[in-house]
Amino acid sequence: MTPFTDIGAAIEEAAWLAFVHKKPHCVYQRFDGVMEVKPAHPDLSPMYTTGSPGIVTTEYRCAS
Repeated sequence: MTPFTDIGAAIEEAAWLAFVHKKPHCVYQRFDGVMEVKPAHPDLSPMYTTGSPGIVTTEYRCAS
């Protein structure tokens, strides 16, 4: 996965990947402050998620 330091770019990438792959993608923050975008995983707490392809929701935003 490509590491991101810009939240806007990470959210845009999650929306694009959700649209292309037709499944939810999320923005996760790693321990070093870098964000990564990958498919939704039930064991991880995303900062942002794409509930349906191309639409970003923030209701799952974590406190980290």
